[in-house]
Amino acid sequence: MKRALCLTLLGLFVGCDAVVPAQPPCSTTVCAVGQVCNPSTGACEVPPSRCQSVSCTSPMSCDGATGLCVFPAGDLIDRAGRPLINLALSNPFDLLSVAGQVETGATTRERYNRDKSFPWAAWATPFAQTLALYDGLDGTCGHLLAPSTQTATRYATLASLLAADVIVVDTSKSTCTSYLSVERNTLAGTNSPDCGGRKLEYDVVDLTFSTLFGGVATDSVTISNTPSATFPYLP
Repeated sequence: MKRALCLTLLGLFVGCDAVVPAQPPCSTTVCAVGQVCNPSTGACEVPPSRCQSVSCTSPMSCDGATGLCVFPAGDLIDRAGRPLINLALSNPFDLLSVAGQVETGATTRERYNRDKSFPWAAWATPFAQTLALYDGLDGTCGHLLAPSTQTATRYATLASLLAADVIVVDTSKSTCTSYLSVERNTLAGTNSPDCGGRKLEYDVVDLTFSTLFGGVATDSVTISNTPSATFPYLP
């Protein structure tokens, strides 16, 4: 009886051992810095770069860890996407408070130029405050490109669009005759018939003023040098 019991127990152990799952290939593998264990083979390999199919616009470069386009370290940036955005909206009246301290416009503009946090959404809040001041220049509150209802977020949409300070070009359009066309139509909730962008002959200052003030506005300065039709275009 004892012999039979032992054989039976031995058979159970053998049977159980037959269904124990194999140890995962990477469960005990330790790879060198910069390598990862391949779960299929258990071998240590250098992971494929996340930047293989990423194309960045200079001075931005691809971050191998995230696969995102980032600006270089340090202060190698001076933003000038749209003319006048920084000058006209970044604390032009020296009223902005930062960490409880009033900041001068010159300091704010320098911070703006060095900010690498694309699409710069944080600047929408101070921009909205400046837009509110501009809106009242004609004595009437109510901007053509902002809701007439008095709310705390009246200028939020326009401010957010301007804070993303890049020139927008709609490459699906074949007509290109109007600066800020894409942005202005976006605010109006319509599809722009124009590609937008910026040509050298555009009076971008007048168009920018008109957008900020909500009506036709001009600096009364005309273009003195007509661009050439051939490279380098500027006379």
